[in-house]
Amino acid sequence: MTYYLKKLGHQELGSIKKPGGKPSRGRYIYISKDDRVLAFFPPLSKHIKNDSSLLPIIPLYSSNLEKVYCNYIYHNDKYNGSTSNSPRDEFRIYSNNALEKNQYLFEPNDIIVMKKDEIIGEDEKQTVYFLDRVTPAQSEFYHKCEIIIDTCDIKKNHAIYEGVLEEVESKINMLPASPLKAVIDSSVTNKIQNSDTQISDLFTPTSFRDFTMVAYKGKCAVTGNVIKYGKFLNLEAAHIRPKSHGGFFLPNNGLALSRDIHWAFDKGFFTLNDNYTLIVHPNLESDFLKNYNGKNIFIPNDNFLKPSVESIQYHRKNVYGLFLTSGRL
Repeated sequence: MTYYLKKLGHQELGSIKKPGGKPSRGRYIYISKDDRVLAFFPPLSKHIKNDSSLLPIIPLYSSNLEKVYCNYIYHNDKYNGSTSNSPRDEFRIYSNNALEKNQYLFEPNDIIVMKKDEIIGEDEKQTVYFLDRVTPAQSEFYHKCEIIIDTCDIKKNHAIYEGVLEEVESKINMLPASPLKAVIDSSVTNKIQNSDTQISDLFTPTSFRDFTMVAYKGKCAVTGNVIKYGKFLNLEAAHIRPKSHGGFFLPNNGLALSRDIHWAFDKGFFTLNDNYTLIVHPNLESDFLKNYNGKNIFIPNDNFLKPSVESIQYHRKNVYGLFLTSGRL
């Protein structure tokens, strides 16, 4: 098994000057540029300014079973025309409220331990990063982690460890098998939009579903309802512009819809106006769906997650009414 260990520093945690104070800058985890460390994380290019990736992180120190998305960014002004006297060339994982449980949880000299693994989601296998926080108060395990860092030949405060850390594995093994709740802080979508990375490259079927479910608060955008029990859920992430028509796995090309509503949307039984109201086809033989004609769907608060009007217009022109000609998507 492979782990990445990092002792956190004062500057990367925002240079808080006194207990209870506020950070003077953003909080992040500085990542070593050692090849072994970079291989632990998704590859980022120095030729794309501020290239980025989304890391699904499972905090082992949290009492809630959650998958928290974080921005992993390569600040590479050094290779992209910077005129600064000290151009940046560094990798960071940005912290956010969800990762730190709405407080300044991480403190200087805490050690974070990360393990990369795969979990099976609804749509595909997903690479996730388990993260544990080890504090000096956890004296025995903390001392063990310090020895691993001090004896590693990577630059100070970083280590790659090959072996088994039972303290971490025991927490992973205790996690229930139920689906992980995805959590997306607004700072994550803000950073996505400020990166030069092609946004469509950031998303996979699983992250598309996660972002869509979060955007619609786990309920159908049309009915406002959901049926669920444990891992069973009648909600799906629907593409507005279908995948078969060149639609991307982008959150603004998604709607959370119950399975029957999703089927009706894909068959063109209804579509949307640019103002997000429903247009139910007049030939439809369904009083249930006709009751929603002219009504608004639920709209996410985050502009990044709101349905793309361009995608809606495509659906209205190319998908709406397909059932009349027995069209298949």
